[in-house]
Amino acid sequence: MSLINYHKTTTKELLALTNKVRNLITHWGEEGRYKEAILKNIIRRFLPEKYTIGTGFVIKQTNTRGEHLSSKQIDLLIYDDSSPVLFKEGDFVILTPDAVRGIIEVKTNLQNQRLTEILRQANENGEFIFSGKIDKRQPFFNGVFSYEGYERPFNLDTFIQNYNDSNQDFLGKQNYKKFKVNHVALNKDWFIKVWNDDENPHSIYNIEDLAFPFFISNLTDILSNNSVKRNSFIWYATDKELNCVRQF
Repeated sequence: MSLINYHKTTTKELLALTNKVRNLITHWGEEGRYKEAILKNIIRRFLPEKYTIGTGFVIKQTNTRGEHLSSKQIDLLIYDDSSPVLFKEGDFVILTPDAVRGIIEVKTNLQNQRLTEILRQANENGEFIFSGKIDKRQPFFNGVFSYEGYERPFNLDTFIQNYNDSNQDFLGKQNYKKFKVNHVALNKDWFIKVWNDDENPHSIYNIEDLAFPFFISNLTDILSNNSVKRNSFIWYATDKELNCVRQF
């Protein structure tokens, strides 16, 4: 038996399903929506029962009764079933910030889709939601998931500069460390995690065929009330620290 091979089957399944659709259609917008659906369905298998995953918007109240602000549409929203839902039709939902425990932006190829702008938008979404929460002690998952990109050797210095540019507008803002993008899958092999207590909080890992399951396991960890931590050798079947390429 091999836990590493077990987790790698998650990667193989994600890629097999996306390639299956790519062989049938040429409409990139529809393919993008299907990739969101594939990831959503895979993540749903691992979530504790009290959480649901969908797509939609988050709205929050202002100081004027009867008025509200709305987020941009968010690819994937993970929310607590014990919170009320303003609107739901299938997997499409409109929620208030208190219900949301995590958000994910899903991309086909992050390298070709303007890394800095996508990360900046994800930071904006995180700030919008987190600022509307009353309980700011809850961990918040803000992830960007890319199926492809960065498959060939790439310039890490340029990448880090582009990544850091996405954070510039948020440095010094209240709760910045709590709402910013904290997990990124660049492709099936490259994974980024933020450790806020470290001097250089962003760690880049090269973990062959395991970036996708590490992304999902970290999401599950945030939601699981320590169950993943107590069984970390099962959820993280390899020590990614041995594969840390750079910290910044």
